[in-house]
Amino acid sequence: DYTLESNIQYQLTGQFLISEGSSLTIPAGTNIVATSGGTEVYIAVLKGGQIFINGNSSNPVVMASENQEAGDWGGLTICGDAVTSAGVDATAEVGGFTYGGSNSEDSSGNISYLKIVGTGAQINSESQYNGISFYAVGEGTVVSNVAVLNGADDGVEFFGGSVSVSNLYVENSDDDSI
Repeated sequence: DYTLESNIQYQLTGQFLISEGSSLTIPAGTNIVATSGGTEVYIAVLKGGQIFINGNSSNPVVMASENQEAGDWGGLTICGDAVTSAGVDATAEVGGFTYGGSNSEDSSGNISYLKIVGTGAQINSESQYNGISFYAVGEGTVVSNVAVLNGADDGVEFFGGSVSVSNLYVENSDDDSI
């Protein structure tokens, strides 16, 4: 389990994986600066892992590339155990991560007051990272007050699952907003 500190500006220089049985907790006001490393720089919550982003209205959590330009980094990917038409233990188009199951109440944690900027790194002509990718994330996951800015692909994409999201804002996505 990892817990960040809000008074430290973190540099994300590669992939950061939250594996099954592990968690990442990010308190309000934390800033994570992703180097412009394209597809090599991202945060992924693997099936069975959890992320707790605990921002608030006056101190959101910010994940942004240095230049805050579309395609600078891979963004946030969350893989859950809820139902998806891709089946059980499907393979995500990004990272080759496993997702999908039969637990609609699965929890991958919570995300509250997150601002994510400069995502959408291009993998190949058919695959790109999104601002946030929800792969079969279950309804036990709480997501609210999220802004995704300057993405080279989709702002947010859902691959099955049963998660509900409230107060989602997407601006300047080169492909779909949601």
